[in-house]
Amino acid sequence: MTAFKEIKQLFDITENNGFSEDEISVFKNICTSIPKMLFDYYLQLGKIRELNQTQDRLIEPEKLRFSKNNDYLIFYVENQWACVWGIDKNDLHLDNPPVYMSYEEQEWSKETNSLTDFLKAMANLQAVFALQFSSEEFTNINNEELKIIEENFKKREFSFSKWIGIDFFGNLENDVIAIQKNDNYYDLIYASNNEEQFKEMNNILSKLGR
Repeated sequence: MTAFKEIKQLFDITENNGFSEDEISVFKNICTSIPKMLFDYYLQLGKIRELNQTQDRLIEPEKLRFSKNNDYLIFYVENQWACVWGIDKNDLHLDNPPVYMSYEEQEWSKETNSLTDFLKAMANLQAVFALQFSSEEFTNINNEELKIIEENFKKREFSFSKWIGIDFFGNLENDVIAIQKNDNYYDLIYASNNEEQFKEMNNILSKLGR
């Protein structure tokens, strides 16, 4: 079974809190299978609100549906339904398929090469709003200030490249820095579940964008 170690460490999750196998199996009302990675995520983490509902939203198993053209199984939505994420119907038999994003459920673009990367990216995005210690608001930074972040923090291997262009950084398992690219600047927001670690981050990051 998938461990989701990095996500659990980020949110300090020590016990599973998910849907039962029977609750998940209602997906069979609309399709014959879902990826093992998604099934395991529902089973272990599906009912943790801070992880799945703080900003954007994981679709509950009983509410899973196909896109307008029946090409993609939609399982995650932006908080105002401005865009949705789904899995190609031809990939539902795969354990860890790519994830695609769409604004109107007509044209779809590959968001991540794997469901694992998508779930990690979404967990990091939710974390900047959900973790206990946070910068609380976005700060505008420039290219030179971005270099300071790149020199002091490790870039994570997942991102939202097709949606709104967000990269993630962090040196420890329970903190996160999110950088969103805009036309001539970047938006910075960061958070941690540990007060001392947050203070260390804040010593560097609070000086940016001033």
